[in-house]
Amino acid sequence: MKYMGSKAKITKFIVPIIQQKIEESGSRTYLEPFAGGCNVIDKVNAKYRVASDKNEYLIALFKYLQVGGELPEKVTREEYNAVREDYNAAGGKFPQWYIGAVGFLASYNGRFFDGGYAGYGKDKGRVRDYYQESRNNILQQMQQGGVFGIDFRSGDYREYAPEGCVIYCDPPYEGTKRYGNARQFDYSEFWQLMREWSRNNIVLVSELSAPDDFITIWEKEVDRSMKAKEHFRATEKLFMWGG
Repeated sequence: MKYMGSKAKITKFIVPIIQQKIEESGSRTYLEPFAGGCNVIDKVNAKYRVASDKNEYLIALFKYLQVGGELPEKVTREEYNAVREDYNAAGGKFPQWYIGAVGFLASYNGRFFDGGYAGYGKDKGRVRDYYQESRNNILQQMQQGGVFGIDFRSGDYREYAPEGCVIYCDPPYEGTKRYGNARQFDYSEFWQLMREWSRNNIVLVSELSAPDDFITIWEKEVDRSMKAKEHFRATEKLFMWGG
């Protein structure tokens, strides 16, 4: 699924590391507290896979698709505006999965009503239907089968008290523009909880930088932009607590 901050470009590098940690530890449970578009967890093999995200509409969308739900063929600007207004007013007119579908698939760059209506655009002389591209992307993800069997949950990462798990965290990156419920993210609290979790779990964290007591176990320079005309390079890193 196309998602702001997606790890789709680096999954081929980090999934083998995660898988190795699962196999070496013998852990039966794999947890992602910041599952987002599920571009990592859908490729991980574990007895139990838990995908959690604070955005309840995103989780509702994946649950809906898990049981064979169908997505609308198109979303007009008028429909987009109506759903956004109802969401902002907490009107309850639309089901949660539908708000998730419109908010993520029809918003520019998958920013859940923060990026505005995606609509159509031109790229190298061809017209692009951004909703259709996002719709096809998530349907293809479902067809590949990796999303089935995942236990989807909605909630704040701080609500968990895991033990004996392999955990992959992909929090909002510090120092980058944040959207939606990530605007008030407390990084000091996050890193402290990662230290606590690491005492009884294997915890891996994606970020550009980390406190000094966290060790870089993998890094690679990648293009982090989702826009065709705005590209910049950054070094993605995978960290573990050094103790």
